[in-house]
Amino acid sequence: MWFLGIDIGATHIKIIGISEEGTFLPVKKCRTPVIKQDGLTFHDALAFWQSLSALIENYSREEARACGPLTAVSVGAFGQEESVAVNSSGEIIYPSLAWWENYPVASLDTDLHQWLDSHEHYAISGMRSRPNQSPARLNWIRTQHPDIWRQIDRWVDFTSYIMWRLTSEWRAATSQITHSQCFDLKSMRPHAPTLERLGFPTTLFPALADTGERCGEIRPQSLPGVALCQGASVFVGGHDQIVGAWAVQNDQPTNVFDSIGTSEYLMVLTPHFPDTTAAWRLGVDIERTWKAGEFVMGCATPSGKIIQTLAELLYQGSYDQLFQDLLAEAVPPAVSVSVNEDEAQGLFSLQQLHAGVRPADVVQATLNHIADRAFRLLTHMGEIGGIRPQDAVLMGSLFQRQEMLEHRKQRWNMPLFVSELAEPVATGAAMIARESWLIATHQEGQL
Repeated sequence: MWFLGIDIGATHIKIIGISEEGTFLPVKKCRTPVIKQDGLTFHDALAFWQSLSALIENYSREEARACGPLTAVSVGAFGQEESVAVNSSGEIIYPSLAWWENYPVASLDTDLHQWLDSHEHYAISGMRSRPNQSPARLNWIRTQHPDIWRQIDRWVDFTSYIMWRLTSEWRAATSQITHSQCFDLKSMRPHAPTLERLGFPTTLFPALADTGERCGEIRPQSLPGVALCQGASVFVGGHDQIVGAWAVQNDQPTNVFDSIGTSEYLMVLTPHFPDTTAAWRLGVDIERTWKAGEFVMGCATPSGKIIQTLAELLYQGSYDQLFQDLLAEAVPPAVSVSVNEDEAQGLFSLQQLHAGVRPADVVQATLNHIADRAFRLLTHMGEIGGIRPQDAVLMGSLFQRQEMLEHRKQRWNMPLFVSELAEPVATGAAMIARESWLIATHQEGQL
């Protein structure tokens, strides 16, 4: 038997298997399908599923062919900000706008946005209001496409959609659903006043499930080319950052994770419910981890997208040249950089670009700003959560670059460990699938 972990990412879909004995199989991936429409980037969950199911069927015939039938699956995916509208049959009736994109016109009126962004509401949901979250995106559909709005039965993130395709059961991971701003973070129940004010039905979101909880049995017709173990099941994964941190925590226990992909997500774990007044001022997210009673404070910066933009703008897409310039000897540049808090204004801004400015000046100023901003956030989140961070684990492909690691060490001046897991989210999902199956079948001795 073998176990499968799935990572639904903004750039790639990645999968990895683990044998019954716990040996990792090779990673396989394919490009994440996208749709371009009206100058915006969308993700179509059906296209995701078609690419993913073909990838799994090929994987079972090749990489996992010697391991026997597939036994359990778990899924990690980008945040609940990317969700899709489905009708009562589960058919997608509106695609998901990419998390880094925003509609050209604000869809929430000022009073509603201010209420969702208030400290009073933040103390319930753990989330500040942003234009890429569910209230704004659902209201866009309601105002711009009232005919589609009337057909919506559920609003589901990509983790939920993939689990439904595999099992025909709707579940939402607790590490995802709080990003909707419609759930009470402490009780993990729908927040009736929020749903009422937004005009959302209580059935709009799937039933909740914790990481490692069984979602349901895999339907043979979902993966017709894959041999399934009797009772083969899907177990809940969740928000990709949480699933990746779960995997890393098994090898390098820490309270601080910095995961970089398209977005850089800084996470601080705490057993205490954070000081919401201070956290609200800082603008961090508070969500559930994989442990009961544990919370994680998180803050996203589009670092990967910024670095990609610099590579394309200054180096014809060459990351090697960009990172070579990152550590080059240089006079401290006078370039001023800011990451735009209002995402509608773009990823980041540069000021004071005088004559003679070099690409290395721009790169160093930008990455210095990103690193220093992350360290300030780390320090503040530790204070808010009542812990003193001692070290941090870095995850993601960009931290595999020695130049990026050296730069962070210089700016942070604290012990940093780079995770050896090349694909922490897919690996974490596979580990969750295996561990959950062994626990569910009373085989804990094999862990």
